[in-house]
Amino acid sequence: MAALTVRVLGLEFRNPIVLASGPAGFGLELAEHYDLGKVGALTTKTVTPEPRSGNPQPRLVDAPSGALNSIGLQNPGCDALQAELLPQVRDFPTRRIVSIAGRSPEEVGALADRLSDEPGIDALEVNLSCPNVQGDTVADDPKSVRAFVQAVRTATRRPILAKLPGDGDYLKLVDAALGAGADGIVLINALRGMRIDTHTGRPILARGVGGLCGPAILPMALARIFEARKAFPDATIVGTGGVSDLRSVLEMMCAGADLVGIGFAVMADPERVFGLEDELRTWMATRGIAAVSDLRGIAHRGGIDVR
Repeated sequence: MAALTVRVLGLEFRNPIVLASGPAGFGLELAEHYDLGKVGALTTKTVTPEPRSGNPQPRLVDAPSGALNSIGLQNPGCDALQAELLPQVRDFPTRRIVSIAGRSPEEVGALADRLSDEPGIDALEVNLSCPNVQGDTVADDPKSVRAFVQAVRTATRRPILAKLPGDGDYLKLVDAALGAGADGIVLINALRGMRIDTHTGRPILARGVGGLCGPAILPMALARIFEARKAFPDATIVGTGGVSDLRSVLEMMCAGADLVGIGFAVMADPERVFGLEDELRTWMATRGIAAVSDLRGIAHRGGIDVR
């Protein structure tokens, strides 16, 4: 039987499929209908020290081959996470990655410290690149990335993933995050985009600009993962952006991803997402590929016969 196990971050993941932060929420609704043991990890919705109500409506609009969202990091805050959500999340039969964000290095460091002794958390994702919040994002500047990651690294011994954008000089951001102590990166976040109401001439989203997600951004994500793997051959990379089916999972791994994050597709077709483990195992078995780790980065090594 083909081996789907992935070993990175000092952890063993059942398979390379990761539910990305956002659409999966905290996994509670999905767990009522699907077996979370069929994915390698759940990444929670991003949590901030205090509750956030998010951006005003409308904050979700269709786009060709995807959607634009402007949620604005709506979340119940750390108190609710610890008191109400983690007692349920920690029982899920998969790895649990908690996504965190803050307005300053001190704030996100204090948040990481609060969670450092919580049981049932396997890793922290530091969200440095949400395109749907007011002002500049942390990941606009390598110095800021370094400061935020260092603050979290000082506060916790848990594995740290830095979630970075796919635009701008992102390789410098990757270098800054890894140099500051991140154990890996999540690449890419949603890309900035807009839609306009042609009846009024005004942007449809309340904030104007939102984050483009879904299959539309897959080619850009693949290029960024390919380039990041080439530049940082030993880094742990969670490849996200536009993954929706087996082919796009395979493309991400061939480009260099260790793990593959799925966001938009969790909303669009959750049944398909939870069937990917079986699809991947069958695909590997029919081609005589013994371990999923053999797929990582093969686009850099001349490829394989995948007919």
